[in-house]
Amino acid sequence: MLTALNIISLSLIIFIASVVRGFTGFGLALVAVPLIQFFIPVSDTAVFIAMINAIFSILYFRRSREIVRGQPLGRMALWTGAGVAAGTLILKYINPAFIQLTWGVLIIFIVMALARGMNFGIKTDTSAMTLSGIFGGVLAGATGITGPPVAIILASMQTPKEKFNALISIFIFFAVSYALLFYLISGLVRTEIFFLALCSVPALLAGLYTGDRLVARISQKTFTNVVYIVLIMMGIITLFKGAKALVM
Repeated sequence: MLTALNIISLSLIIFIASVVRGFTGFGLALVAVPLIQFFIPVSDTAVFIAMINAIFSILYFRRSREIVRGQPLGRMALWTGAGVAAGTLILKYINPAFIQLTWGVLIIFIVMALARGMNFGIKTDTSAMTLSGIFGGVLAGATGITGPPVAIILASMQTPKEKFNALISIFIFFAVSYALLFYLISGLVRTEIFFLALCSVPALLAGLYTGDRLVARISQKTFTNVVYIVLIMMGIITLFKGAKALVM
């Protein structure tokens, strides 16, 4: 699997996906997962993406820690862990396809409502971090999808784009850290996948830089609209995956 073709192909995919995440703060898996599965087994894809997301978040935090100084990040970490555990537990009792269908519909309708001016009435960072951890963690634990609930909450508060990207990046780090711990305990982390992730770091850095430059050139309104578009895409894909699983 550690061939020159695989390394080059994965690096190109990670570059494109990192541009999207560097621009919006999330969406890396949305772009990368369908393409990565052509080069590595499905069973390794989740581990690879979790590693890439963790590396991305660490690098992004080093550059944006001043923006989130004073934020209740410990509260977000705690509730993300609780949410991931709850989401994992839900999988034992509810068909994942129904969860995907429900979340897909909710994401689409909530984003459409936000675009029309709906406000959740969330006024404090403490409430935002708690709710982001709970709902984002549940979705991550139940479906492996990170980002949409947190993006929706931050967008509803009209969070400035720099703070938006920094906070959602930290949430993703918390979520994938819990996931990687589970993968490690389960024996799913293979050395080969770890080295593939390391080989993708240069492409990740280039994508992060490109995404940063792009987001710096646009207005807050344009940024919010792009976030809505990416969220709608994620909602449609989640809905499609749920429907496909039920049919099969």
